[in-house]
Amino acid sequence: MSSPSIIMGTGGFGVTWSKDDLGALARALKEAGIDPIDTAALYPVGASGLSEKLVGEGKFGEHGFQIDSKILFSGDGSGNLTAPKIQESLSKTFDSLKVASVSLLQNHFNIDIETYQKFGGQLNVLYCHGPDKTTPIAEQAAAFDAEYRNGKFQRLGVCNLSPEMLKEWLFVATEKGYVKPSVFQGQYNLLSRTYESTLFPLLREHGISFVAFSPLAGGFLTGKLTFSSGAEDLKATRFEVSDTNFMGMGYRHWYDKPSMHAAVQKMEGLCKENGVSLTAAAWRWILYHSPLEAGHGDAVIVGPRNLEQLQSYDEIAKQGPLTDDLAQALNDLWEGVAQDAAGIVVY
Repeated sequence: MSSPSIIMGTGGFGVTWSKDDLGALARALKEAGIDPIDTAALYPVGASGLSEKLVGEGKFGEHGFQIDSKILFSGDGSGNLTAPKIQESLSKTFDSLKVASVSLLQNHFNIDIETYQKFGGQLNVLYCHGPDKTTPIAEQAAAFDAEYRNGKFQRLGVCNLSPEMLKEWLFVATEKGYVKPSVFQGQYNLLSRTYESTLFPLLREHGISFVAFSPLAGGFLTGKLTFSSGAEDLKATRFEVSDTNFMGMGYRHWYDKPSMHAAVQKMEGLCKENGVSLTAAAWRWILYHSPLEAGHGDAVIVGPRNLEQLQSYDEIAKQGPLTDDLAQALNDLWEGVAQDAAGIVVY
Protein backbone atom coordinates (compact mmCIF):
# COMPACT_ATOMS: atom_id res chain seq x y z
CA MET A 1 0.00 0.00 0.00
CA SER A 2 1.47 3.36 -1.04
CA SER A 3 0.71 6.64 0.69
CA PRO A 4 -1.55 9.28 -0.90
CA SER A 5 0.00 12.08 -2.91
CA ILE A 6 0.20 15.64 -1.58
CA ILE A 7 -1.54 18.67 -3.11
CA MET A 8 -0.79 22.33 -2.38
CA GLY A 9 -3.84 24.17 -1.06
CA THR A 10 -4.11 27.88 -1.79
CA GLY A 11 -6.83 28.97 0.63
CA GLY A 12 -4.18 31.20 2.23
CA PHE A 13 -3.13 32.93 -0.99
CA GLY A 14 -3.76 36.63 -0.47
CA VAL A 15 -3.73 36.18 3.31
CA THR A 16 -0.50 34.49 4.41
CA TRP A 17 0.99 34.25 0.92
CA SER A 18 1.61 37.32 -1.26
CA LYS A 19 2.63 37.65 -4.90
CA ASP A 20 6.25 38.14 -3.84
CA ASP A 21 6.31 34.68 -2.22
CA LEU A 22 5.13 32.71 -5.23
CA GLY A 23 8.41 32.20 -7.10
CA ALA A 24 10.09 30.66 -4.08
CA LEU A 25 6.97 28.60 -3.39
CA ALA A 26 6.92 27.17 -6.92
CA ARG A 27 10.56 26.12 -6.58
CA ALA A 28 9.95 24.53 -3.19
CA LEU A 29 6.93 22.61 -4.49
CA LYS A 30 8.96 21.28 -7.41
CA GLU A 31 11.70 20.14 -5.04
CA ALA A 32 9.15 18.39 -2.83
CA GLY A 33 7.33 16.82 -5.77
CA ILE A 34 4.02 18.40 -4.77
CA ASP A 35 1.49 18.80 -7.60
CA PRO A 36 -1.25 19.85 -8.43
CA ILE A 37 -2.31 23.22 -7.04
CA ASP A 38 -5.77 23.34 -5.45
CA THR A 39 -7.68 26.62 -5.54
CA ALA A 40 -11.28 27.84 -5.69
CA ALA A 41 -13.33 30.82 -6.78
CA LEU A 42 -14.24 31.30 -3.10
CA TYR A 43 -10.64 31.54 -1.83
CA PRO A 44 -9.62 33.20 0.34
CA VAL A 45 -12.80 33.43 2.37
CA GLY A 46 -13.59 37.13 2.65
CA ALA A 47 -11.73 38.07 -0.54
CA SER A 48 -13.14 35.63 -3.09
CA GLY A 49 -11.18 35.31 -6.32
CA LEU A 50 -7.84 36.57 -5.01
CA SER A 51 -6.37 33.08 -4.69
CA GLU A 52 -7.06 32.24 -8.34
CA LYS A 53 -5.60 35.59 -9.43
CA LEU A 54 -2.39 34.91 -7.54
CA VAL A 55 -2.15 31.39 -8.97
CA GLY A 56 -2.42 33.01 -12.40
CA GLU A 57 0.05 35.79 -11.63
CA GLY A 58 2.46 33.22 -10.23
CA LYS A 59 2.26 31.39 -13.59
CA PHE A 60 1.92 28.02 -11.90
CA GLY A 61 0.28 26.56 -15.01
CA GLU A 62 3.15 27.77 -17.18
CA HIS A 63 5.60 26.21 -14.72
CA GLY A 64 4.03 22.81 -15.35
CA PHE A 65 1.73 22.50 -12.34
CA GLN A 66 -1.72 21.03 -12.82
CA ILE A 67 -4.46 23.32 -11.51
CA ASP A 68 -7.64 22.23 -9.74
CA SER A 69 -10.40 24.72 -8.97
CA LYS A 70 -14.00 24.99 -7.82
CA ILE A 71 -17.15 26.77 -8.91
CA LEU A 72 -18.01 29.76 -6.70
CA PHE A 73 -19.92 28.78 -3.57
CA SER A 74 -21.95 31.55 -1.96
CA GLY A 75 -24.66 31.78 0.67
CA ASP A 76 -26.16 28.41 1.41
CA GLY A 77 -25.32 27.13 -2.06
CA SER A 78 -28.82 27.57 -3.47
CA GLY A 79 -28.68 28.22 -7.22
CA ASN A 80 -24.89 28.09 -7.37
CA LEU A 81 -24.85 25.17 -9.78
CA THR A 82 -27.25 26.29 -12.49
CA ALA A 83 -25.73 26.31 -15.97
CA PRO A 84 -25.47 30.16 -16.11
CA LYS A 85 -23.80 30.33 -12.68
CA ILE A 86 -21.32 27.61 -13.60
CA GLN A 87 -20.49 29.38 -16.86
CA GLU A 88 -20.09 32.74 -15.11
CA SER A 89 -17.85 31.32 -12.39
CA LEU A 90 -15.75 29.29 -14.80
CA SER A 91 -15.22 32.27 -17.11
CA LYS A 92 -13.83 34.32 -14.21
CA THR A 93 -11.69 31.39 -13.10
CA PHE A 94 -10.12 31.03 -16.54
CA ASP A 95 -9.47 34.78 -16.72
CA SER A 96 -7.83 34.78 -13.29
CA LEU A 97 -5.76 31.66 -13.87
CA LYS A 98 -4.76 32.94 -17.31
CA VAL A 99 -6.02 29.75 -18.94
CA ALA A 100 -7.32 30.18 -22.49
CA SER A 101 -10.58 28.46 -23.34
CA VAL A 102 -10.41 25.55 -25.76
CA SER A 103 -13.01 27.12 -28.07
CA LEU A 104 -10.91 30.27 -28.46
CA LEU A 105 -7.79 28.31 -29.34
CA GLN A 106 -9.66 26.04 -31.74
CA ASN A 107 -11.56 28.79 -33.51
CA HIS A 108 -8.82 31.39 -33.79
CA PHE A 109 -5.57 29.43 -33.75
CA ASN A 110 -6.69 26.05 -35.14
CA ILE A 111 -5.18 24.16 -32.20
CA ASP A 112 -6.51 20.65 -31.69
CA ILE A 113 -7.74 19.29 -28.36
CA GLU A 114 -4.72 17.02 -27.73
CA THR A 115 -2.27 19.88 -28.22
CA TYR A 116 -4.42 22.12 -26.03
CA GLN A 117 -4.45 19.60 -23.20
CA LYS A 118 -0.75 18.84 -23.53
CA PHE A 119 0.22 22.44 -22.89
CA GLY A 120 -2.01 22.94 -19.86
CA GLY A 121 -4.85 24.85 -21.47
CA GLN A 122 -7.47 23.39 -19.16
CA LEU A 123 -8.13 22.64 -15.53
CA ASN A 124 -7.06 19.29 -14.15
CA VAL A 125 -10.08 18.88 -11.85
CA LEU A 126 -13.13 21.14 -11.75
CA TYR A 127 -15.21 20.76 -8.59
CA CYS A 128 -18.55 21.91 -7.37
CA HIS A 129 -17.55 23.40 -4.01
CA GLY A 130 -20.64 22.37 -2.09
CA PRO A 131 -24.21 21.19 -2.50
CA ASP A 132 -26.84 23.20 -4.35
CA LYS A 133 -30.02 21.80 -2.84
CA THR A 134 -32.42 23.81 -5.01
CA THR A 135 -31.12 23.01 -8.51
CA PRO A 136 -31.99 19.44 -9.60
CA ILE A 137 -28.98 17.14 -9.73
CA ALA A 138 -29.87 16.30 -13.34
CA GLU A 139 -29.44 19.98 -14.31
CA GLN A 140 -26.16 20.25 -12.43
CA ALA A 141 -24.80 17.11 -14.07
CA ALA A 142 -25.83 18.33 -17.53
CA ALA A 143 -24.21 21.72 -16.99
CA PHE A 144 -20.87 20.25 -15.91
CA ASP A 145 -20.99 17.76 -18.77
CA ALA A 146 -21.38 20.62 -21.26
CA GLU A 147 -18.26 22.32 -19.89
CA TYR A 148 -16.38 19.02 -19.95
CA ARG A 149 -17.24 18.46 -23.61
CA ASN A 150 -16.04 21.97 -24.33
CA GLY A 151 -12.62 20.94 -23.03
CA LYS A 152 -12.62 23.05 -19.87
CA PHE A 153 -11.39 20.33 -17.52
CA GLN A 154 -10.01 16.79 -17.48
CA ARG A 155 -11.81 15.35 -14.45
CA LEU A 156 -15.03 16.21 -12.65
CA GLY A 157 -14.87 16.51 -8.89
CA VAL A 158 -17.41 17.12 -6.16
CA CYS A 159 -16.83 18.60 -2.70
CA ASN A 160 -18.80 18.15 0.48
CA LEU A 161 -21.79 16.38 -1.06
CA SER A 162 -23.74 13.82 0.93
CA PRO A 163 -23.37 10.20 -0.18
CA GLU A 164 -27.02 10.32 -1.26
CA MET A 165 -26.40 13.28 -3.57
CA LEU A 166 -23.34 11.59 -5.04
CA LYS A 167 -25.34 8.41 -5.69
CA GLU A 168 -27.99 10.42 -7.54
CA TRP A 169 -25.33 12.23 -9.60
CA LEU A 170 -23.74 8.93 -10.59
CA PHE A 171 -27.13 7.49 -11.56
CA VAL A 172 -27.98 10.50 -13.74
CA ALA A 173 -24.53 10.56 -15.35
CA THR A 174 -24.73 6.86 -16.17
CA GLU A 175 -28.25 7.13 -17.57
CA LYS A 176 -27.50 10.22 -19.69
CA GLY A 177 -23.93 9.41 -20.67
CA TYR A 178 -22.55 12.45 -18.84
CA VAL A 179 -19.06 12.77 -17.41
CA LYS A 180 -19.05 11.13 -13.99
CA PRO A 181 -17.44 12.52 -10.84
CA SER A 182 -14.09 10.79 -10.43
CA VAL A 183 -12.79 12.80 -7.46
CA PHE A 184 -14.43 13.61 -4.11
CA GLN A 185 -12.92 16.27 -1.86
CA GLY A 186 -13.91 16.36 1.79
CA GLN A 187 -12.73 17.10 5.30
CA TYR A 188 -10.85 14.14 6.75
CA ASN A 189 -8.34 13.77 9.55
CA LEU A 190 -7.65 11.86 12.75
CA LEU A 191 -10.70 13.41 14.45
CA SER A 192 -13.00 13.53 11.42
CA ARG A 193 -13.39 10.00 10.08
CA THR A 194 -17.13 9.71 9.45
CA TYR A 195 -16.52 9.25 5.72
CA GLU A 196 -14.79 5.92 6.36
CA SER A 197 -18.17 4.27 6.93
CA THR A 198 -20.59 6.57 5.10
CA LEU A 199 -18.70 7.41 1.91
CA PHE A 200 -15.53 5.41 1.25
CA PRO A 201 -17.31 2.17 0.27
CA LEU A 202 -19.27 4.10 -2.39
CA LEU A 203 -16.10 5.75 -3.70
CA ARG A 204 -14.26 2.44 -3.97
CA GLU A 205 -17.24 0.82 -5.72
CA HIS A 206 -17.17 3.49 -8.42
CA GLY A 207 -13.41 4.05 -8.67
CA ILE A 208 -13.61 7.59 -7.28
CA SER A 209 -10.51 9.11 -5.70
CA PHE A 210 -10.68 10.90 -2.35
CA VAL A 211 -8.87 14.18 -1.68
CA ALA A 212 -8.68 15.11 2.01
CA PHE A 213 -8.60 18.70 3.18
CA SER A 214 -7.85 19.86 6.75
CA PRO A 215 -5.52 16.96 7.62
CA LEU A 216 -4.60 18.87 10.79
CA ALA A 217 -8.21 19.94 11.48
CA GLY A 218 -7.38 23.55 10.70
CA GLY A 219 -4.55 23.42 13.23
CA PHE A 220 -6.66 21.92 16.02
CA LEU A 221 -4.55 18.75 15.95
CA THR A 222 -1.43 20.79 16.69
CA GLY A 223 -2.91 21.57 20.12
CA LYS A 224 -2.93 25.32 19.56
CA LEU A 225 -6.53 25.71 20.79
CA THR A 226 -6.55 22.99 23.45
CA PHE A 227 -3.38 24.25 25.14
CA SER A 228 -3.78 27.99 24.53
CA SER A 229 -3.81 30.29 27.56
CA GLY A 230 -6.24 32.75 26.02
CA ALA A 231 -7.18 34.88 23.03
CA GLU A 232 -3.73 36.48 22.83
CA ASP A 233 -2.16 33.08 22.10
CA LEU A 234 -4.47 32.58 19.14
CA LYS A 235 -3.76 35.78 17.23
CA ALA A 236 -2.81 35.18 13.57
CA THR A 237 -4.00 31.56 13.79
CA ARG A 238 -7.05 29.83 12.34
CA PHE A 239 -8.67 30.11 15.78
CA GLU A 240 -8.14 33.83 16.33
CA VAL A 241 -11.17 35.34 18.06
CA SER A 242 -12.56 37.88 15.60
CA ASP A 243 -15.93 38.80 14.10
CA THR A 244 -14.34 38.61 10.63
CA ASN A 245 -12.59 35.26 11.10
CA PHE A 246 -15.28 33.24 9.37
CA MET A 247 -13.12 30.16 8.84
CA GLY A 248 -12.17 30.20 12.50
CA MET A 249 -15.82 30.29 13.50
CA GLY A 250 -16.45 27.21 11.40
CA TYR A 251 -13.54 25.28 12.87
CA ARG A 252 -14.53 26.24 16.41
CA HIS A 253 -18.04 24.97 15.69
CA TRP A 254 -16.60 21.65 14.54
CA TYR A 255 -13.79 21.05 17.01
CA ASP A 256 -14.12 23.26 20.10
CA LYS A 257 -15.87 20.53 22.09
CA PRO A 258 -14.95 18.65 25.28
CA SER A 259 -14.57 15.31 23.49
CA MET A 260 -12.23 16.82 20.90
CA HIS A 261 -10.07 18.55 23.51
CA ALA A 262 -9.92 15.34 25.53
CA ALA A 263 -8.69 13.49 22.44
CA VAL A 264 -5.93 16.04 21.84
CA GLN A 265 -4.90 15.89 25.51
CA LYS A 266 -4.64 12.10 25.32
CA MET A 267 -2.81 12.38 22.02
CA GLU A 268 -0.32 14.78 23.62
CA GLY A 269 0.56 12.17 26.24
CA LEU A 270 0.96 9.45 23.64
CA CYS A 271 3.17 11.65 21.50
CA LYS A 272 5.42 12.61 24.42
CA GLU A 273 5.89 8.93 25.25
CA ASN A 274 6.98 8.30 21.67
CA GLY A 275 9.03 11.44 21.08
CA VAL A 276 6.75 12.69 18.32
CA SER A 277 5.08 16.09 17.99
CA LEU A 278 1.31 16.41 17.66
CA THR A 279 1.71 17.81 14.16
CA ALA A 280 3.98 14.97 13.06
CA ALA A 281 1.68 12.33 14.53
CA ALA A 282 -1.42 13.70 12.77
CA TRP A 283 0.40 14.20 9.47
CA ARG A 284 2.09 10.79 9.45
CA TRP A 285 -1.16 9.09 10.52
CA ILE A 286 -3.12 10.36 7.52
CA LEU A 287 -0.27 9.57 5.11
CA TYR A 288 0.63 6.10 6.37
CA HIS A 289 -2.13 4.72 8.60
CA SER A 290 -5.42 5.94 7.13
CA PRO A 291 -7.34 4.11 4.37
CA LEU A 292 -6.10 6.62 1.77
CA GLU A 293 -3.95 5.08 -0.96
CA ALA A 294 -2.08 6.32 -4.00
CA GLY A 295 -3.41 3.30 -5.88
CA HIS A 296 -6.91 4.76 -5.65
CA GLY A 297 -5.65 8.20 -6.72
CA ASP A 298 -6.19 9.54 -3.19
CA ALA A 299 -4.43 12.70 -2.05
CA VAL A 300 -4.10 15.06 0.90
CA ILE A 301 -4.19 18.85 0.64
CA VAL A 302 -1.60 20.66 2.70
CA GLY A 303 -2.06 24.37 3.43
CA PRO A 304 1.19 25.75 4.87
CA ARG A 305 1.28 29.39 5.93
CA ASN A 306 4.88 29.88 4.74
CA LEU A 307 7.87 28.10 3.22
CA GLU A 308 9.12 26.94 6.61
CA GLN A 309 5.86 25.10 7.27
CA LEU A 310 5.92 23.54 3.81
CA GLN A 311 9.45 22.28 4.35
CA SER A 312 8.49 20.97 7.78
CA TYR A 313 5.58 18.98 6.35
CA ASP A 314 7.86 17.55 3.68
CA GLU A 315 10.45 16.53 6.26
CA ILE A 316 7.79 14.93 8.48
CA ALA A 317 6.38 12.97 5.54
CA LYS A 318 9.84 11.55 4.84
CA GLN A 319 9.97 10.09 8.36
CA GLY A 320 7.56 7.37 7.25
CA PRO A 321 5.04 5.40 9.31
CA LEU A 322 4.57 5.70 13.06
CA THR A 323 5.20 2.72 15.32
CA ASP A 324 2.39 0.17 15.26
CA ASP A 325 1.52 0.82 18.91
CA LEU A 326 1.26 4.59 18.47
CA ALA A 327 -0.73 4.25 15.26
CA GLN A 328 -3.20 1.93 17.00
CA ALA A 329 -3.50 4.24 19.99
CA LEU A 330 -4.27 7.16 17.66
CA ASN A 331 -6.84 5.07 15.82
CA ASP A 332 -8.53 4.34 19.15
CA LEU A 333 -9.17 8.07 19.72
CA TRP A 334 -11.96 7.94 17.13
CA GLU A 335 -14.42 6.12 19.39
CA GLY A 336 -14.45 9.04 21.82
CA VAL A 337 -15.16 11.73 19.22
CA ALA A 338 -17.22 9.93 16.57
CA GLN A 339 -20.57 11.26 17.73
CA ASP A 340 -19.42 14.89 17.88
CA ALA A 341 -17.56 14.54 14.58
CA ALA A 342 -20.56 13.37 12.57
CA GLY A 343 -21.75 16.92 11.89
CA ILE A 344 -18.42 18.03 10.43
CA VAL A 345 -19.23 16.47 7.06
CA VAL A 346 -22.85 17.65 6.86
CA TYR A 347 -23.40 20.66 4.59
